[in-house]
Amino acid sequence: MRKSSFFLTVLTILMSISTAISSQSPLQNFLTCFSHNSHASKVIYTPNNSSFSTILNKKMYNKKFQTPTTPKPLVIIAAKDASHVQATIKCAKSNNIQIRIRSGGHDYEGYSYVSDVPFVILDMFNINSVDINLQEETAWVGSGATLGAGGFLSGGGYGNLMRKYGLSVDNVIDAIIVNVNGNILDRKSMGEDLFWAIRGGGGASFGVILSWKLKLVHVPPQITVFNVTRNVDEGATDVVYKWQLVAPKLHKDLFIRAQPNVVQIGNGTKNVVEILFFGQFSGTTKRLLLLMSESFPELGLKKSDCFSMPWINSTLFAYSRPIGTPLEALFEDPQAVYSKGQSDYVKKPIPRKVLESIWKKMIEGQTMFMQWSPYGGRMGEISPSQTPFPHRAGNLFKIQYFNTWTDGSPKSIESHVNFSRSFYKFMTPYVSNSPREAFFNYRDADIGANHPSNTTKFKISRTYGSKYFKGNFERLVSVKTKVDPENFFRYEQSIPTRTY
Repeated sequence: MRKSSFFLTVLTILMSISTAISSQSPLQNFLTCFSHNSHASKVIYTPNNSSFSTILNKKMYNKKFQTPTTPKPLVIIAAKDASHVQATIKCAKSNNIQIRIRSGGHDYEGYSYVSDVPFVILDMFNINSVDINLQEETAWVGSGATLGAGGFLSGGGYGNLMRKYGLSVDNVIDAIIVNVNGNILDRKSMGEDLFWAIRGGGGASFGVILSWKLKLVHVPPQITVFNVTRNVDEGATDVVYKWQLVAPKLHKDLFIRAQPNVVQIGNGTKNVVEILFFGQFSGTTKRLLLLMSESFPELGLKKSDCFSMPWINSTLFAYSRPIGTPLEALFEDPQAVYSKGQSDYVKKPIPRKVLESIWKKMIEGQTMFMQWSPYGGRMGEISPSQTPFPHRAGNLFKIQYFNTWTDGSPKSIESHVNFSRSFYKFMTPYVSNSPREAFFNYRDADIGANHPSNTTKFKISRTYGSKYFKGNFERLVSVKTKVDPENFFRYEQSIPTRTY
């Protein structure tokens, strides 16, 4: 009798403990798990922490996601080393919590820091080391370095040297990733399929990338840059038309971007479209002027338009920062704005008459601007299947649409987003088709997204996947199915498995 009474008491205690544990909130369970699997507490930010909002908004550049009604994470883990990443994965899995991985926060749709189901933000800004080996001409770069190397590289990020050296991912030679099982893998241990997938297929579908090994490229001690504006009321349409024909065919050392923008003239009495032509040349002003006079005299580039400077300074000049701006400005976070971004690829020159219609449409919206980045050069020499990024030969240029505004009222947001959508629809006949291609790093939920984000429908995923990755989508699905068969790493536009 005493023995059975004793066992009954023990069973009651165990059931009470089990009930107490199960009644804890997902956040409490996660934090308990994390404390058992990691050595640091200073990386944890819960909503009760005074720094929670500061950390949350620090890398959130689209004000659309800073509203009181925007879903907030249960907790932010500001990882400082691999153990924090491993613990986050393990504890999120065991508590059925979604992970959002944020490197730099430059996410047009907020997928790296917002979710419609319970989630934790794994913030990588502390993993930001840059170790350069001059003898090897390589560098290991942490995923949280400045811009957010994790997302920039895994999405196929590009720069003004792409016509000479290709994309960032074309120069990746190794990487360190934490997989769904918490294992730390390099290129050799992860295998070539996964290494292929994370170089343009988006790392957040496959694991958490800690760092990248990059092959460094050569630039001269001094390069030549220019910013020249031309007004469409003064013949800029003809200049833009000619730009389409020559910019993708120029010498690899020369990159000329066209940026149509709405500006006010006549003391603010009239809106017109002005084109900013930014040029970067890996050579002297004298040689640049010779090339321009031979290939693109319509721009009317003069010696006084050109400036010689180290490449690092050109990164500030490219975004119209004054000459002499201290390099420390590169560490400044951009100002948050309300925005909507989209992308397109152009394979045939847009006719002059259509260009004029585009300018009129831009003036209707007033706040829309575009960046037209020329391809050709090295971009046309690399196979579309060498990495998941498929937009190579056959493209004249890529369009980035960017609509920004300051009024955060629901009516204003709806109006600006609707205009962006109508402008995108207007451009349909003049851009790529079947599929209408899009750049993965310029997220656009309008081309397809899974809702809620903890369910993944293959048909929806194929819709956006074919636009971002074209024929590489199926291989990405195969890799995903192999390395993350239960589809733990998922979000609205992640790579699906074949079983979901």
